[in-house]
Amino acid sequence: MKKKEKYNYFEEFIKITEYIEESSNKLKELMNDYNLENLDKSIEEIHKLEHSSDKVVHKMREYLIKDFLPPIEREDIAVIVNKLDDIEDGIDEIAIDFKILNIKHIKEDILEFTDILVKASTAVKGIFEKLSDLKHPELIKEKVIVVNKLEEQGDRVYERIVSNLYKEEKDPIELIKWVNIYKCFEETIDSCEGISDCIQDVIMKNS
Repeated sequence: MKKKEKYNYFEEFIKITEYIEESSNKLKELMNDYNLENLDKSIEEIHKLEHSSDKVVHKMREYLIKDFLPPIEREDIAVIVNKLDDIEDGIDEIAIDFKILNIKHIKEDILEFTDILVKASTAVKGIFEKLSDLKHPELIKEKVIVVNKLEEQGDRVYERIVSNLYKEEKDPIELIKWVNIYKCFEETIDSCEGISDCIQDVIMKNS
């Protein structure tokens, strides 16, 4: 009888981060060439990636329930997968907001936010590409530092952009729309830092 292949949590984490990175790049493509004609198609592409990520997440949760001896603490795996899911859900929500809020034209400063999100998503993937090698935590910490710096950059950009928005935007409806979009970007970048903080805890427990 063929031996059952053992479930590899680290490989499945990487799959999720690949979906996250691809989703953020799809969002960047949408922002760089924003038009209402392509909006539905872009939203659908991002939503398919989110759905694919969800399937990996659900399978991992199901396996975790019955796994006798996971490679790291069960609670840590549960927290990691939830925080990764938050990032993917955040990107999906950003894309949908542009349709729900009937955004006809983007503001140029949204491109700055998008670039930070893409870089943070790529750095998160880099963390998980190193995570299985817990004997060399310094390699993981390098990526963690990158994510944390990007989150700090995102906070500064958010403060500046929203402050300028309140000074310059005279239409209260447009103000509400864009504050909502900027906040969603900021929270999604914060979720990237959330997963990096979680990984630091895992490193300390397993060092």
